Amino acid sequence: SSGINAEYGRDIQQLESIQRTFTSRIDGCHNLSYWQRLRTLDLMSLQRRRERYIIIHVWKILHGVSPNVVNMQFSETLRHGRRAVLPSIAPVLCVDTTA
Repeated sequence: SSGINAEYGRDIQQLESIQRTFTSRIDGCHNLSYWQRLRTLDLMSLQRRRERYIIIHVWKILHGVSPNVVNMQFSETLRHGRRAVLPSIAPVLCVDTTA
């Protein structure tokens, strides 16, 4: 849902803010923009690192290197190539069992 995506976006921004602040305190980097600091330090943004991890993990599932614990299925067509099909995730309901 859009609420979940908004929360995820805020989390990414908060994490990026920490990396932005940390890299600005490195000697010789305080006058550079965030993106120039990343390039100078040979780093990727945290969002880019997460996206890269997801791509590598899906590849490993596809080729049987990692276990497929989410039951990801793959389909293939001539027009679109190979695609990952994720099962829908049911919402988790929190129930108070102490009452």
